[in-house]
Amino acid sequence: MNRLTLIIPAFLFFIFSGLVQAQNITFPIDIHDGQDVETCSGFFTDSGGDTLTPYSNDENYSVTFTSAPANGEEIYLKFDFQFFQLGAGDYLYVYDGVDDSADLLVQASGTELQGEQVWSMGEAIHFKFISSPSDTAGGWWAEIDCFELCDAFYIDVDTDSGSFDFCPDVQTVSFFASGEYHGGNPESSPENYDYQWNFEGQAKEGQSVSHNYPGPGAYPFTLSVTDPVNNCQTDTLKTVRFATVPDLSNTFPSADTVCAFEDFILNGSAEPQSWTGFPTIVDTVAFVNDENAFQSHLVFDVFPEDEQIVFQEDFNQVCVNMEHMDYGHLSFELECPNGSSVLLKDYSPGGAHLGEPVVFMGDDIPGVGYEYCFSVSPLFGTMAETSNEFHDYTDQAGDPYFNQPYMPEGTYTPVESFENLIGCPLNGQWTINVEDNIIGTSGHVMGWSLFFNDDFYPDSLIFTPQVLEGEWFDEQGNSLGETPALTSEEEEGEYEYTFRAVDDFGCEWDTVVSVTVLPLPEAEIVSELEIPVCEGDSTLLTVEPLSIGDETPWWYQWMQEGAELEGRIHDTIMAKEPSTYMVRVTDSITGCFDFFELAVTDQNCDLEIPNVFTPNNDGINDLFEIENLEHYPGSVIVIYNRHGKKVFEHNDYYGNWWDGRNQPDGTYYYVLTYERQGKRRQTQGVITIIR
Repeated sequence: MNRLTLIIPAFLFFIFSGLVQAQNITFPIDIHDGQDVETCSGFFTDSGGDTLTPYSNDENYSVTFTSAPANGEEIYLKFDFQFFQLGAGDYLYVYDGVDDSADLLVQASGTELQGEQVWSMGEAIHFKFISSPSDTAGGWWAEIDCFELCDAFYIDVDTDSGSFDFCPDVQTVSFFASGEYHGGNPESSPENYDYQWNFEGQAKEGQSVSHNYPGPGAYPFTLSVTDPVNNCQTDTLKTVRFATVPDLSNTFPSADTVCAFEDFILNGSAEPQSWTGFPTIVDTVAFVNDENAFQSHLVFDVFPEDEQIVFQEDFNQVCVNMEHMDYGHLSFELECPNGSSVLLKDYSPGGAHLGEPVVFMGDDIPGVGYEYCFSVSPLFGTMAETSNEFHDYTDQAGDPYFNQPYMPEGTYTPVESFENLIGCPLNGQWTINVEDNIIGTSGHVMGWSLFFNDDFYPDSLIFTPQVLEGEWFDEQGNSLGETPALTSEEEEGEYEYTFRAVDDFGCEWDTVVSVTVLPLPEAEIVSELEIPVCEGDSTLLTVEPLSIGDETPWWYQWMQEGAELEGRIHDTIMAKEPSTYMVRVTDSITGCFDFFELAVTDQNCDLEIPNVFTPNNDGINDLFEIENLEHYPGSVIVIYNRHGKKVFEHNDYYGNWWDGRNQPDGTYYYVLTYERQGKRRQTQGVITIIR
């Protein structure tokens, strides 16, 4: 397999093409105008002769190429246009024959033939070039080659979906194939072509076939097509891939239980999973101590012969899954098939665990292994250079451990450089060695894995579908946005949210998380006095639940103009001045809280008592009305004439005004009794009737 692609910059290509001309004949169209050129090699160019020199305006040239017969076989021509650039209105016409009366294969302008090939299917191929009076360009440069008829026979294969990548829920794939010839269809019978399919040992025949697949993985198949008329046969190898299921286990809400109106975050994670068609991982449970070293092998035979590590970047990572009482007592070494090795970890002072070991119950109980990898692009330095972390865990024997030092999972820098592996063949036996050099400590290896750079593996051996996007949806299917998504709910209840990810195979993957939303306290602030209150009055404010059954103990914190009032933590407060009063009510069981406020305002409530009224039925000042008396309900008034005789009395005077009926004009005396701020008060005075 070729892992390196040579890219030649334009200026180097010009130099390179000049060198090639020393060994190959160049056929500029102007020099060979009107000629019949017989050749199987060389370069066909515009009149400039190379990619640096443009052709001229108003050109009109043509040339015919015929193949040079070899050994009595019919030979055809192929032109590989490595460079093609024409100006506006300039065209190169290509005919499948000896002149422009033959079938037109191509009418090319601009860069249409850049990187393309033109194949003839007859004895000759004819070119005609016409340039406009202006706008010349670089021209073209095409390599000439000859081929036999069967060299042009190829297979076109497709599926019913137009892709060879599928989601694992697809079980049956339909294939369609056709045998075709480059440059056109010769005199043959495509309906008589023979199609032979091989799906990993299962043979099928026909131009259209279907095949069933078991699920995620890469499944190569071969197809052989035979043209019995021309006795041509061609083969192709294709691979059908079924996506692996991403790991969605790290999808979670920031809180499982929240209060109504409280923001929370939905975190979605779809970790791509690789598929490998060869062993890359060894699963085991192996005891390791000073008397029991661990050695294990991975054998590869899937790479091209003689494929080897050229750069240290050709190596990806090697991982060891294990637990141990003290990482400093261990050494890790990787050995390649030719005997070269790299020391991944050396003995060191240590003092921290690997994974979650069982410390006090003997050596027969394996702990929980963590994955420790060594890579050319590590997250950490060497293990000896990396600081340990601390965690609490309960081991496999049921014993709890608190604040235990351990080495975190991740990728570490090897003690020796991976350059030690340069020259190692990929195929063959790779060996991992784990040794413990201290008596009294032990652990277990749960497995190990080895990966090279992805460029070494064809898709039929390893692939990883990439997650393109992830989005959250509520129960009604409304999008909440890409992950992470911030949301909240106004009502209590159980809510489900769907995280949906899409990979580059077009597969959708989703998982559901649940969040419990708790209700907020529902209450209002009630004032003892009607608001606005009278100037100088105080009113008692009380928090009253709005819902029946809210007997849950609540906690209170009163505030005035947004500032907390120290010690005001009960359901009532005396508002002694106009202000905005707020209370934070917290449900003592759920911890959910809400704010309620009431603006206490005041007004002038002083009584304004007139000293005269005119009950003449003109609609003006006909009654003995006392302004602001509405603030003192239940007020009692008694009115006497100048002889001391009671002429009027009412025990709720507001709105029940005296009209002086049946009383003569003159002076009268009143006594008004009312209550303010819980105290009984009395005022008296003179009122005169004038008609």
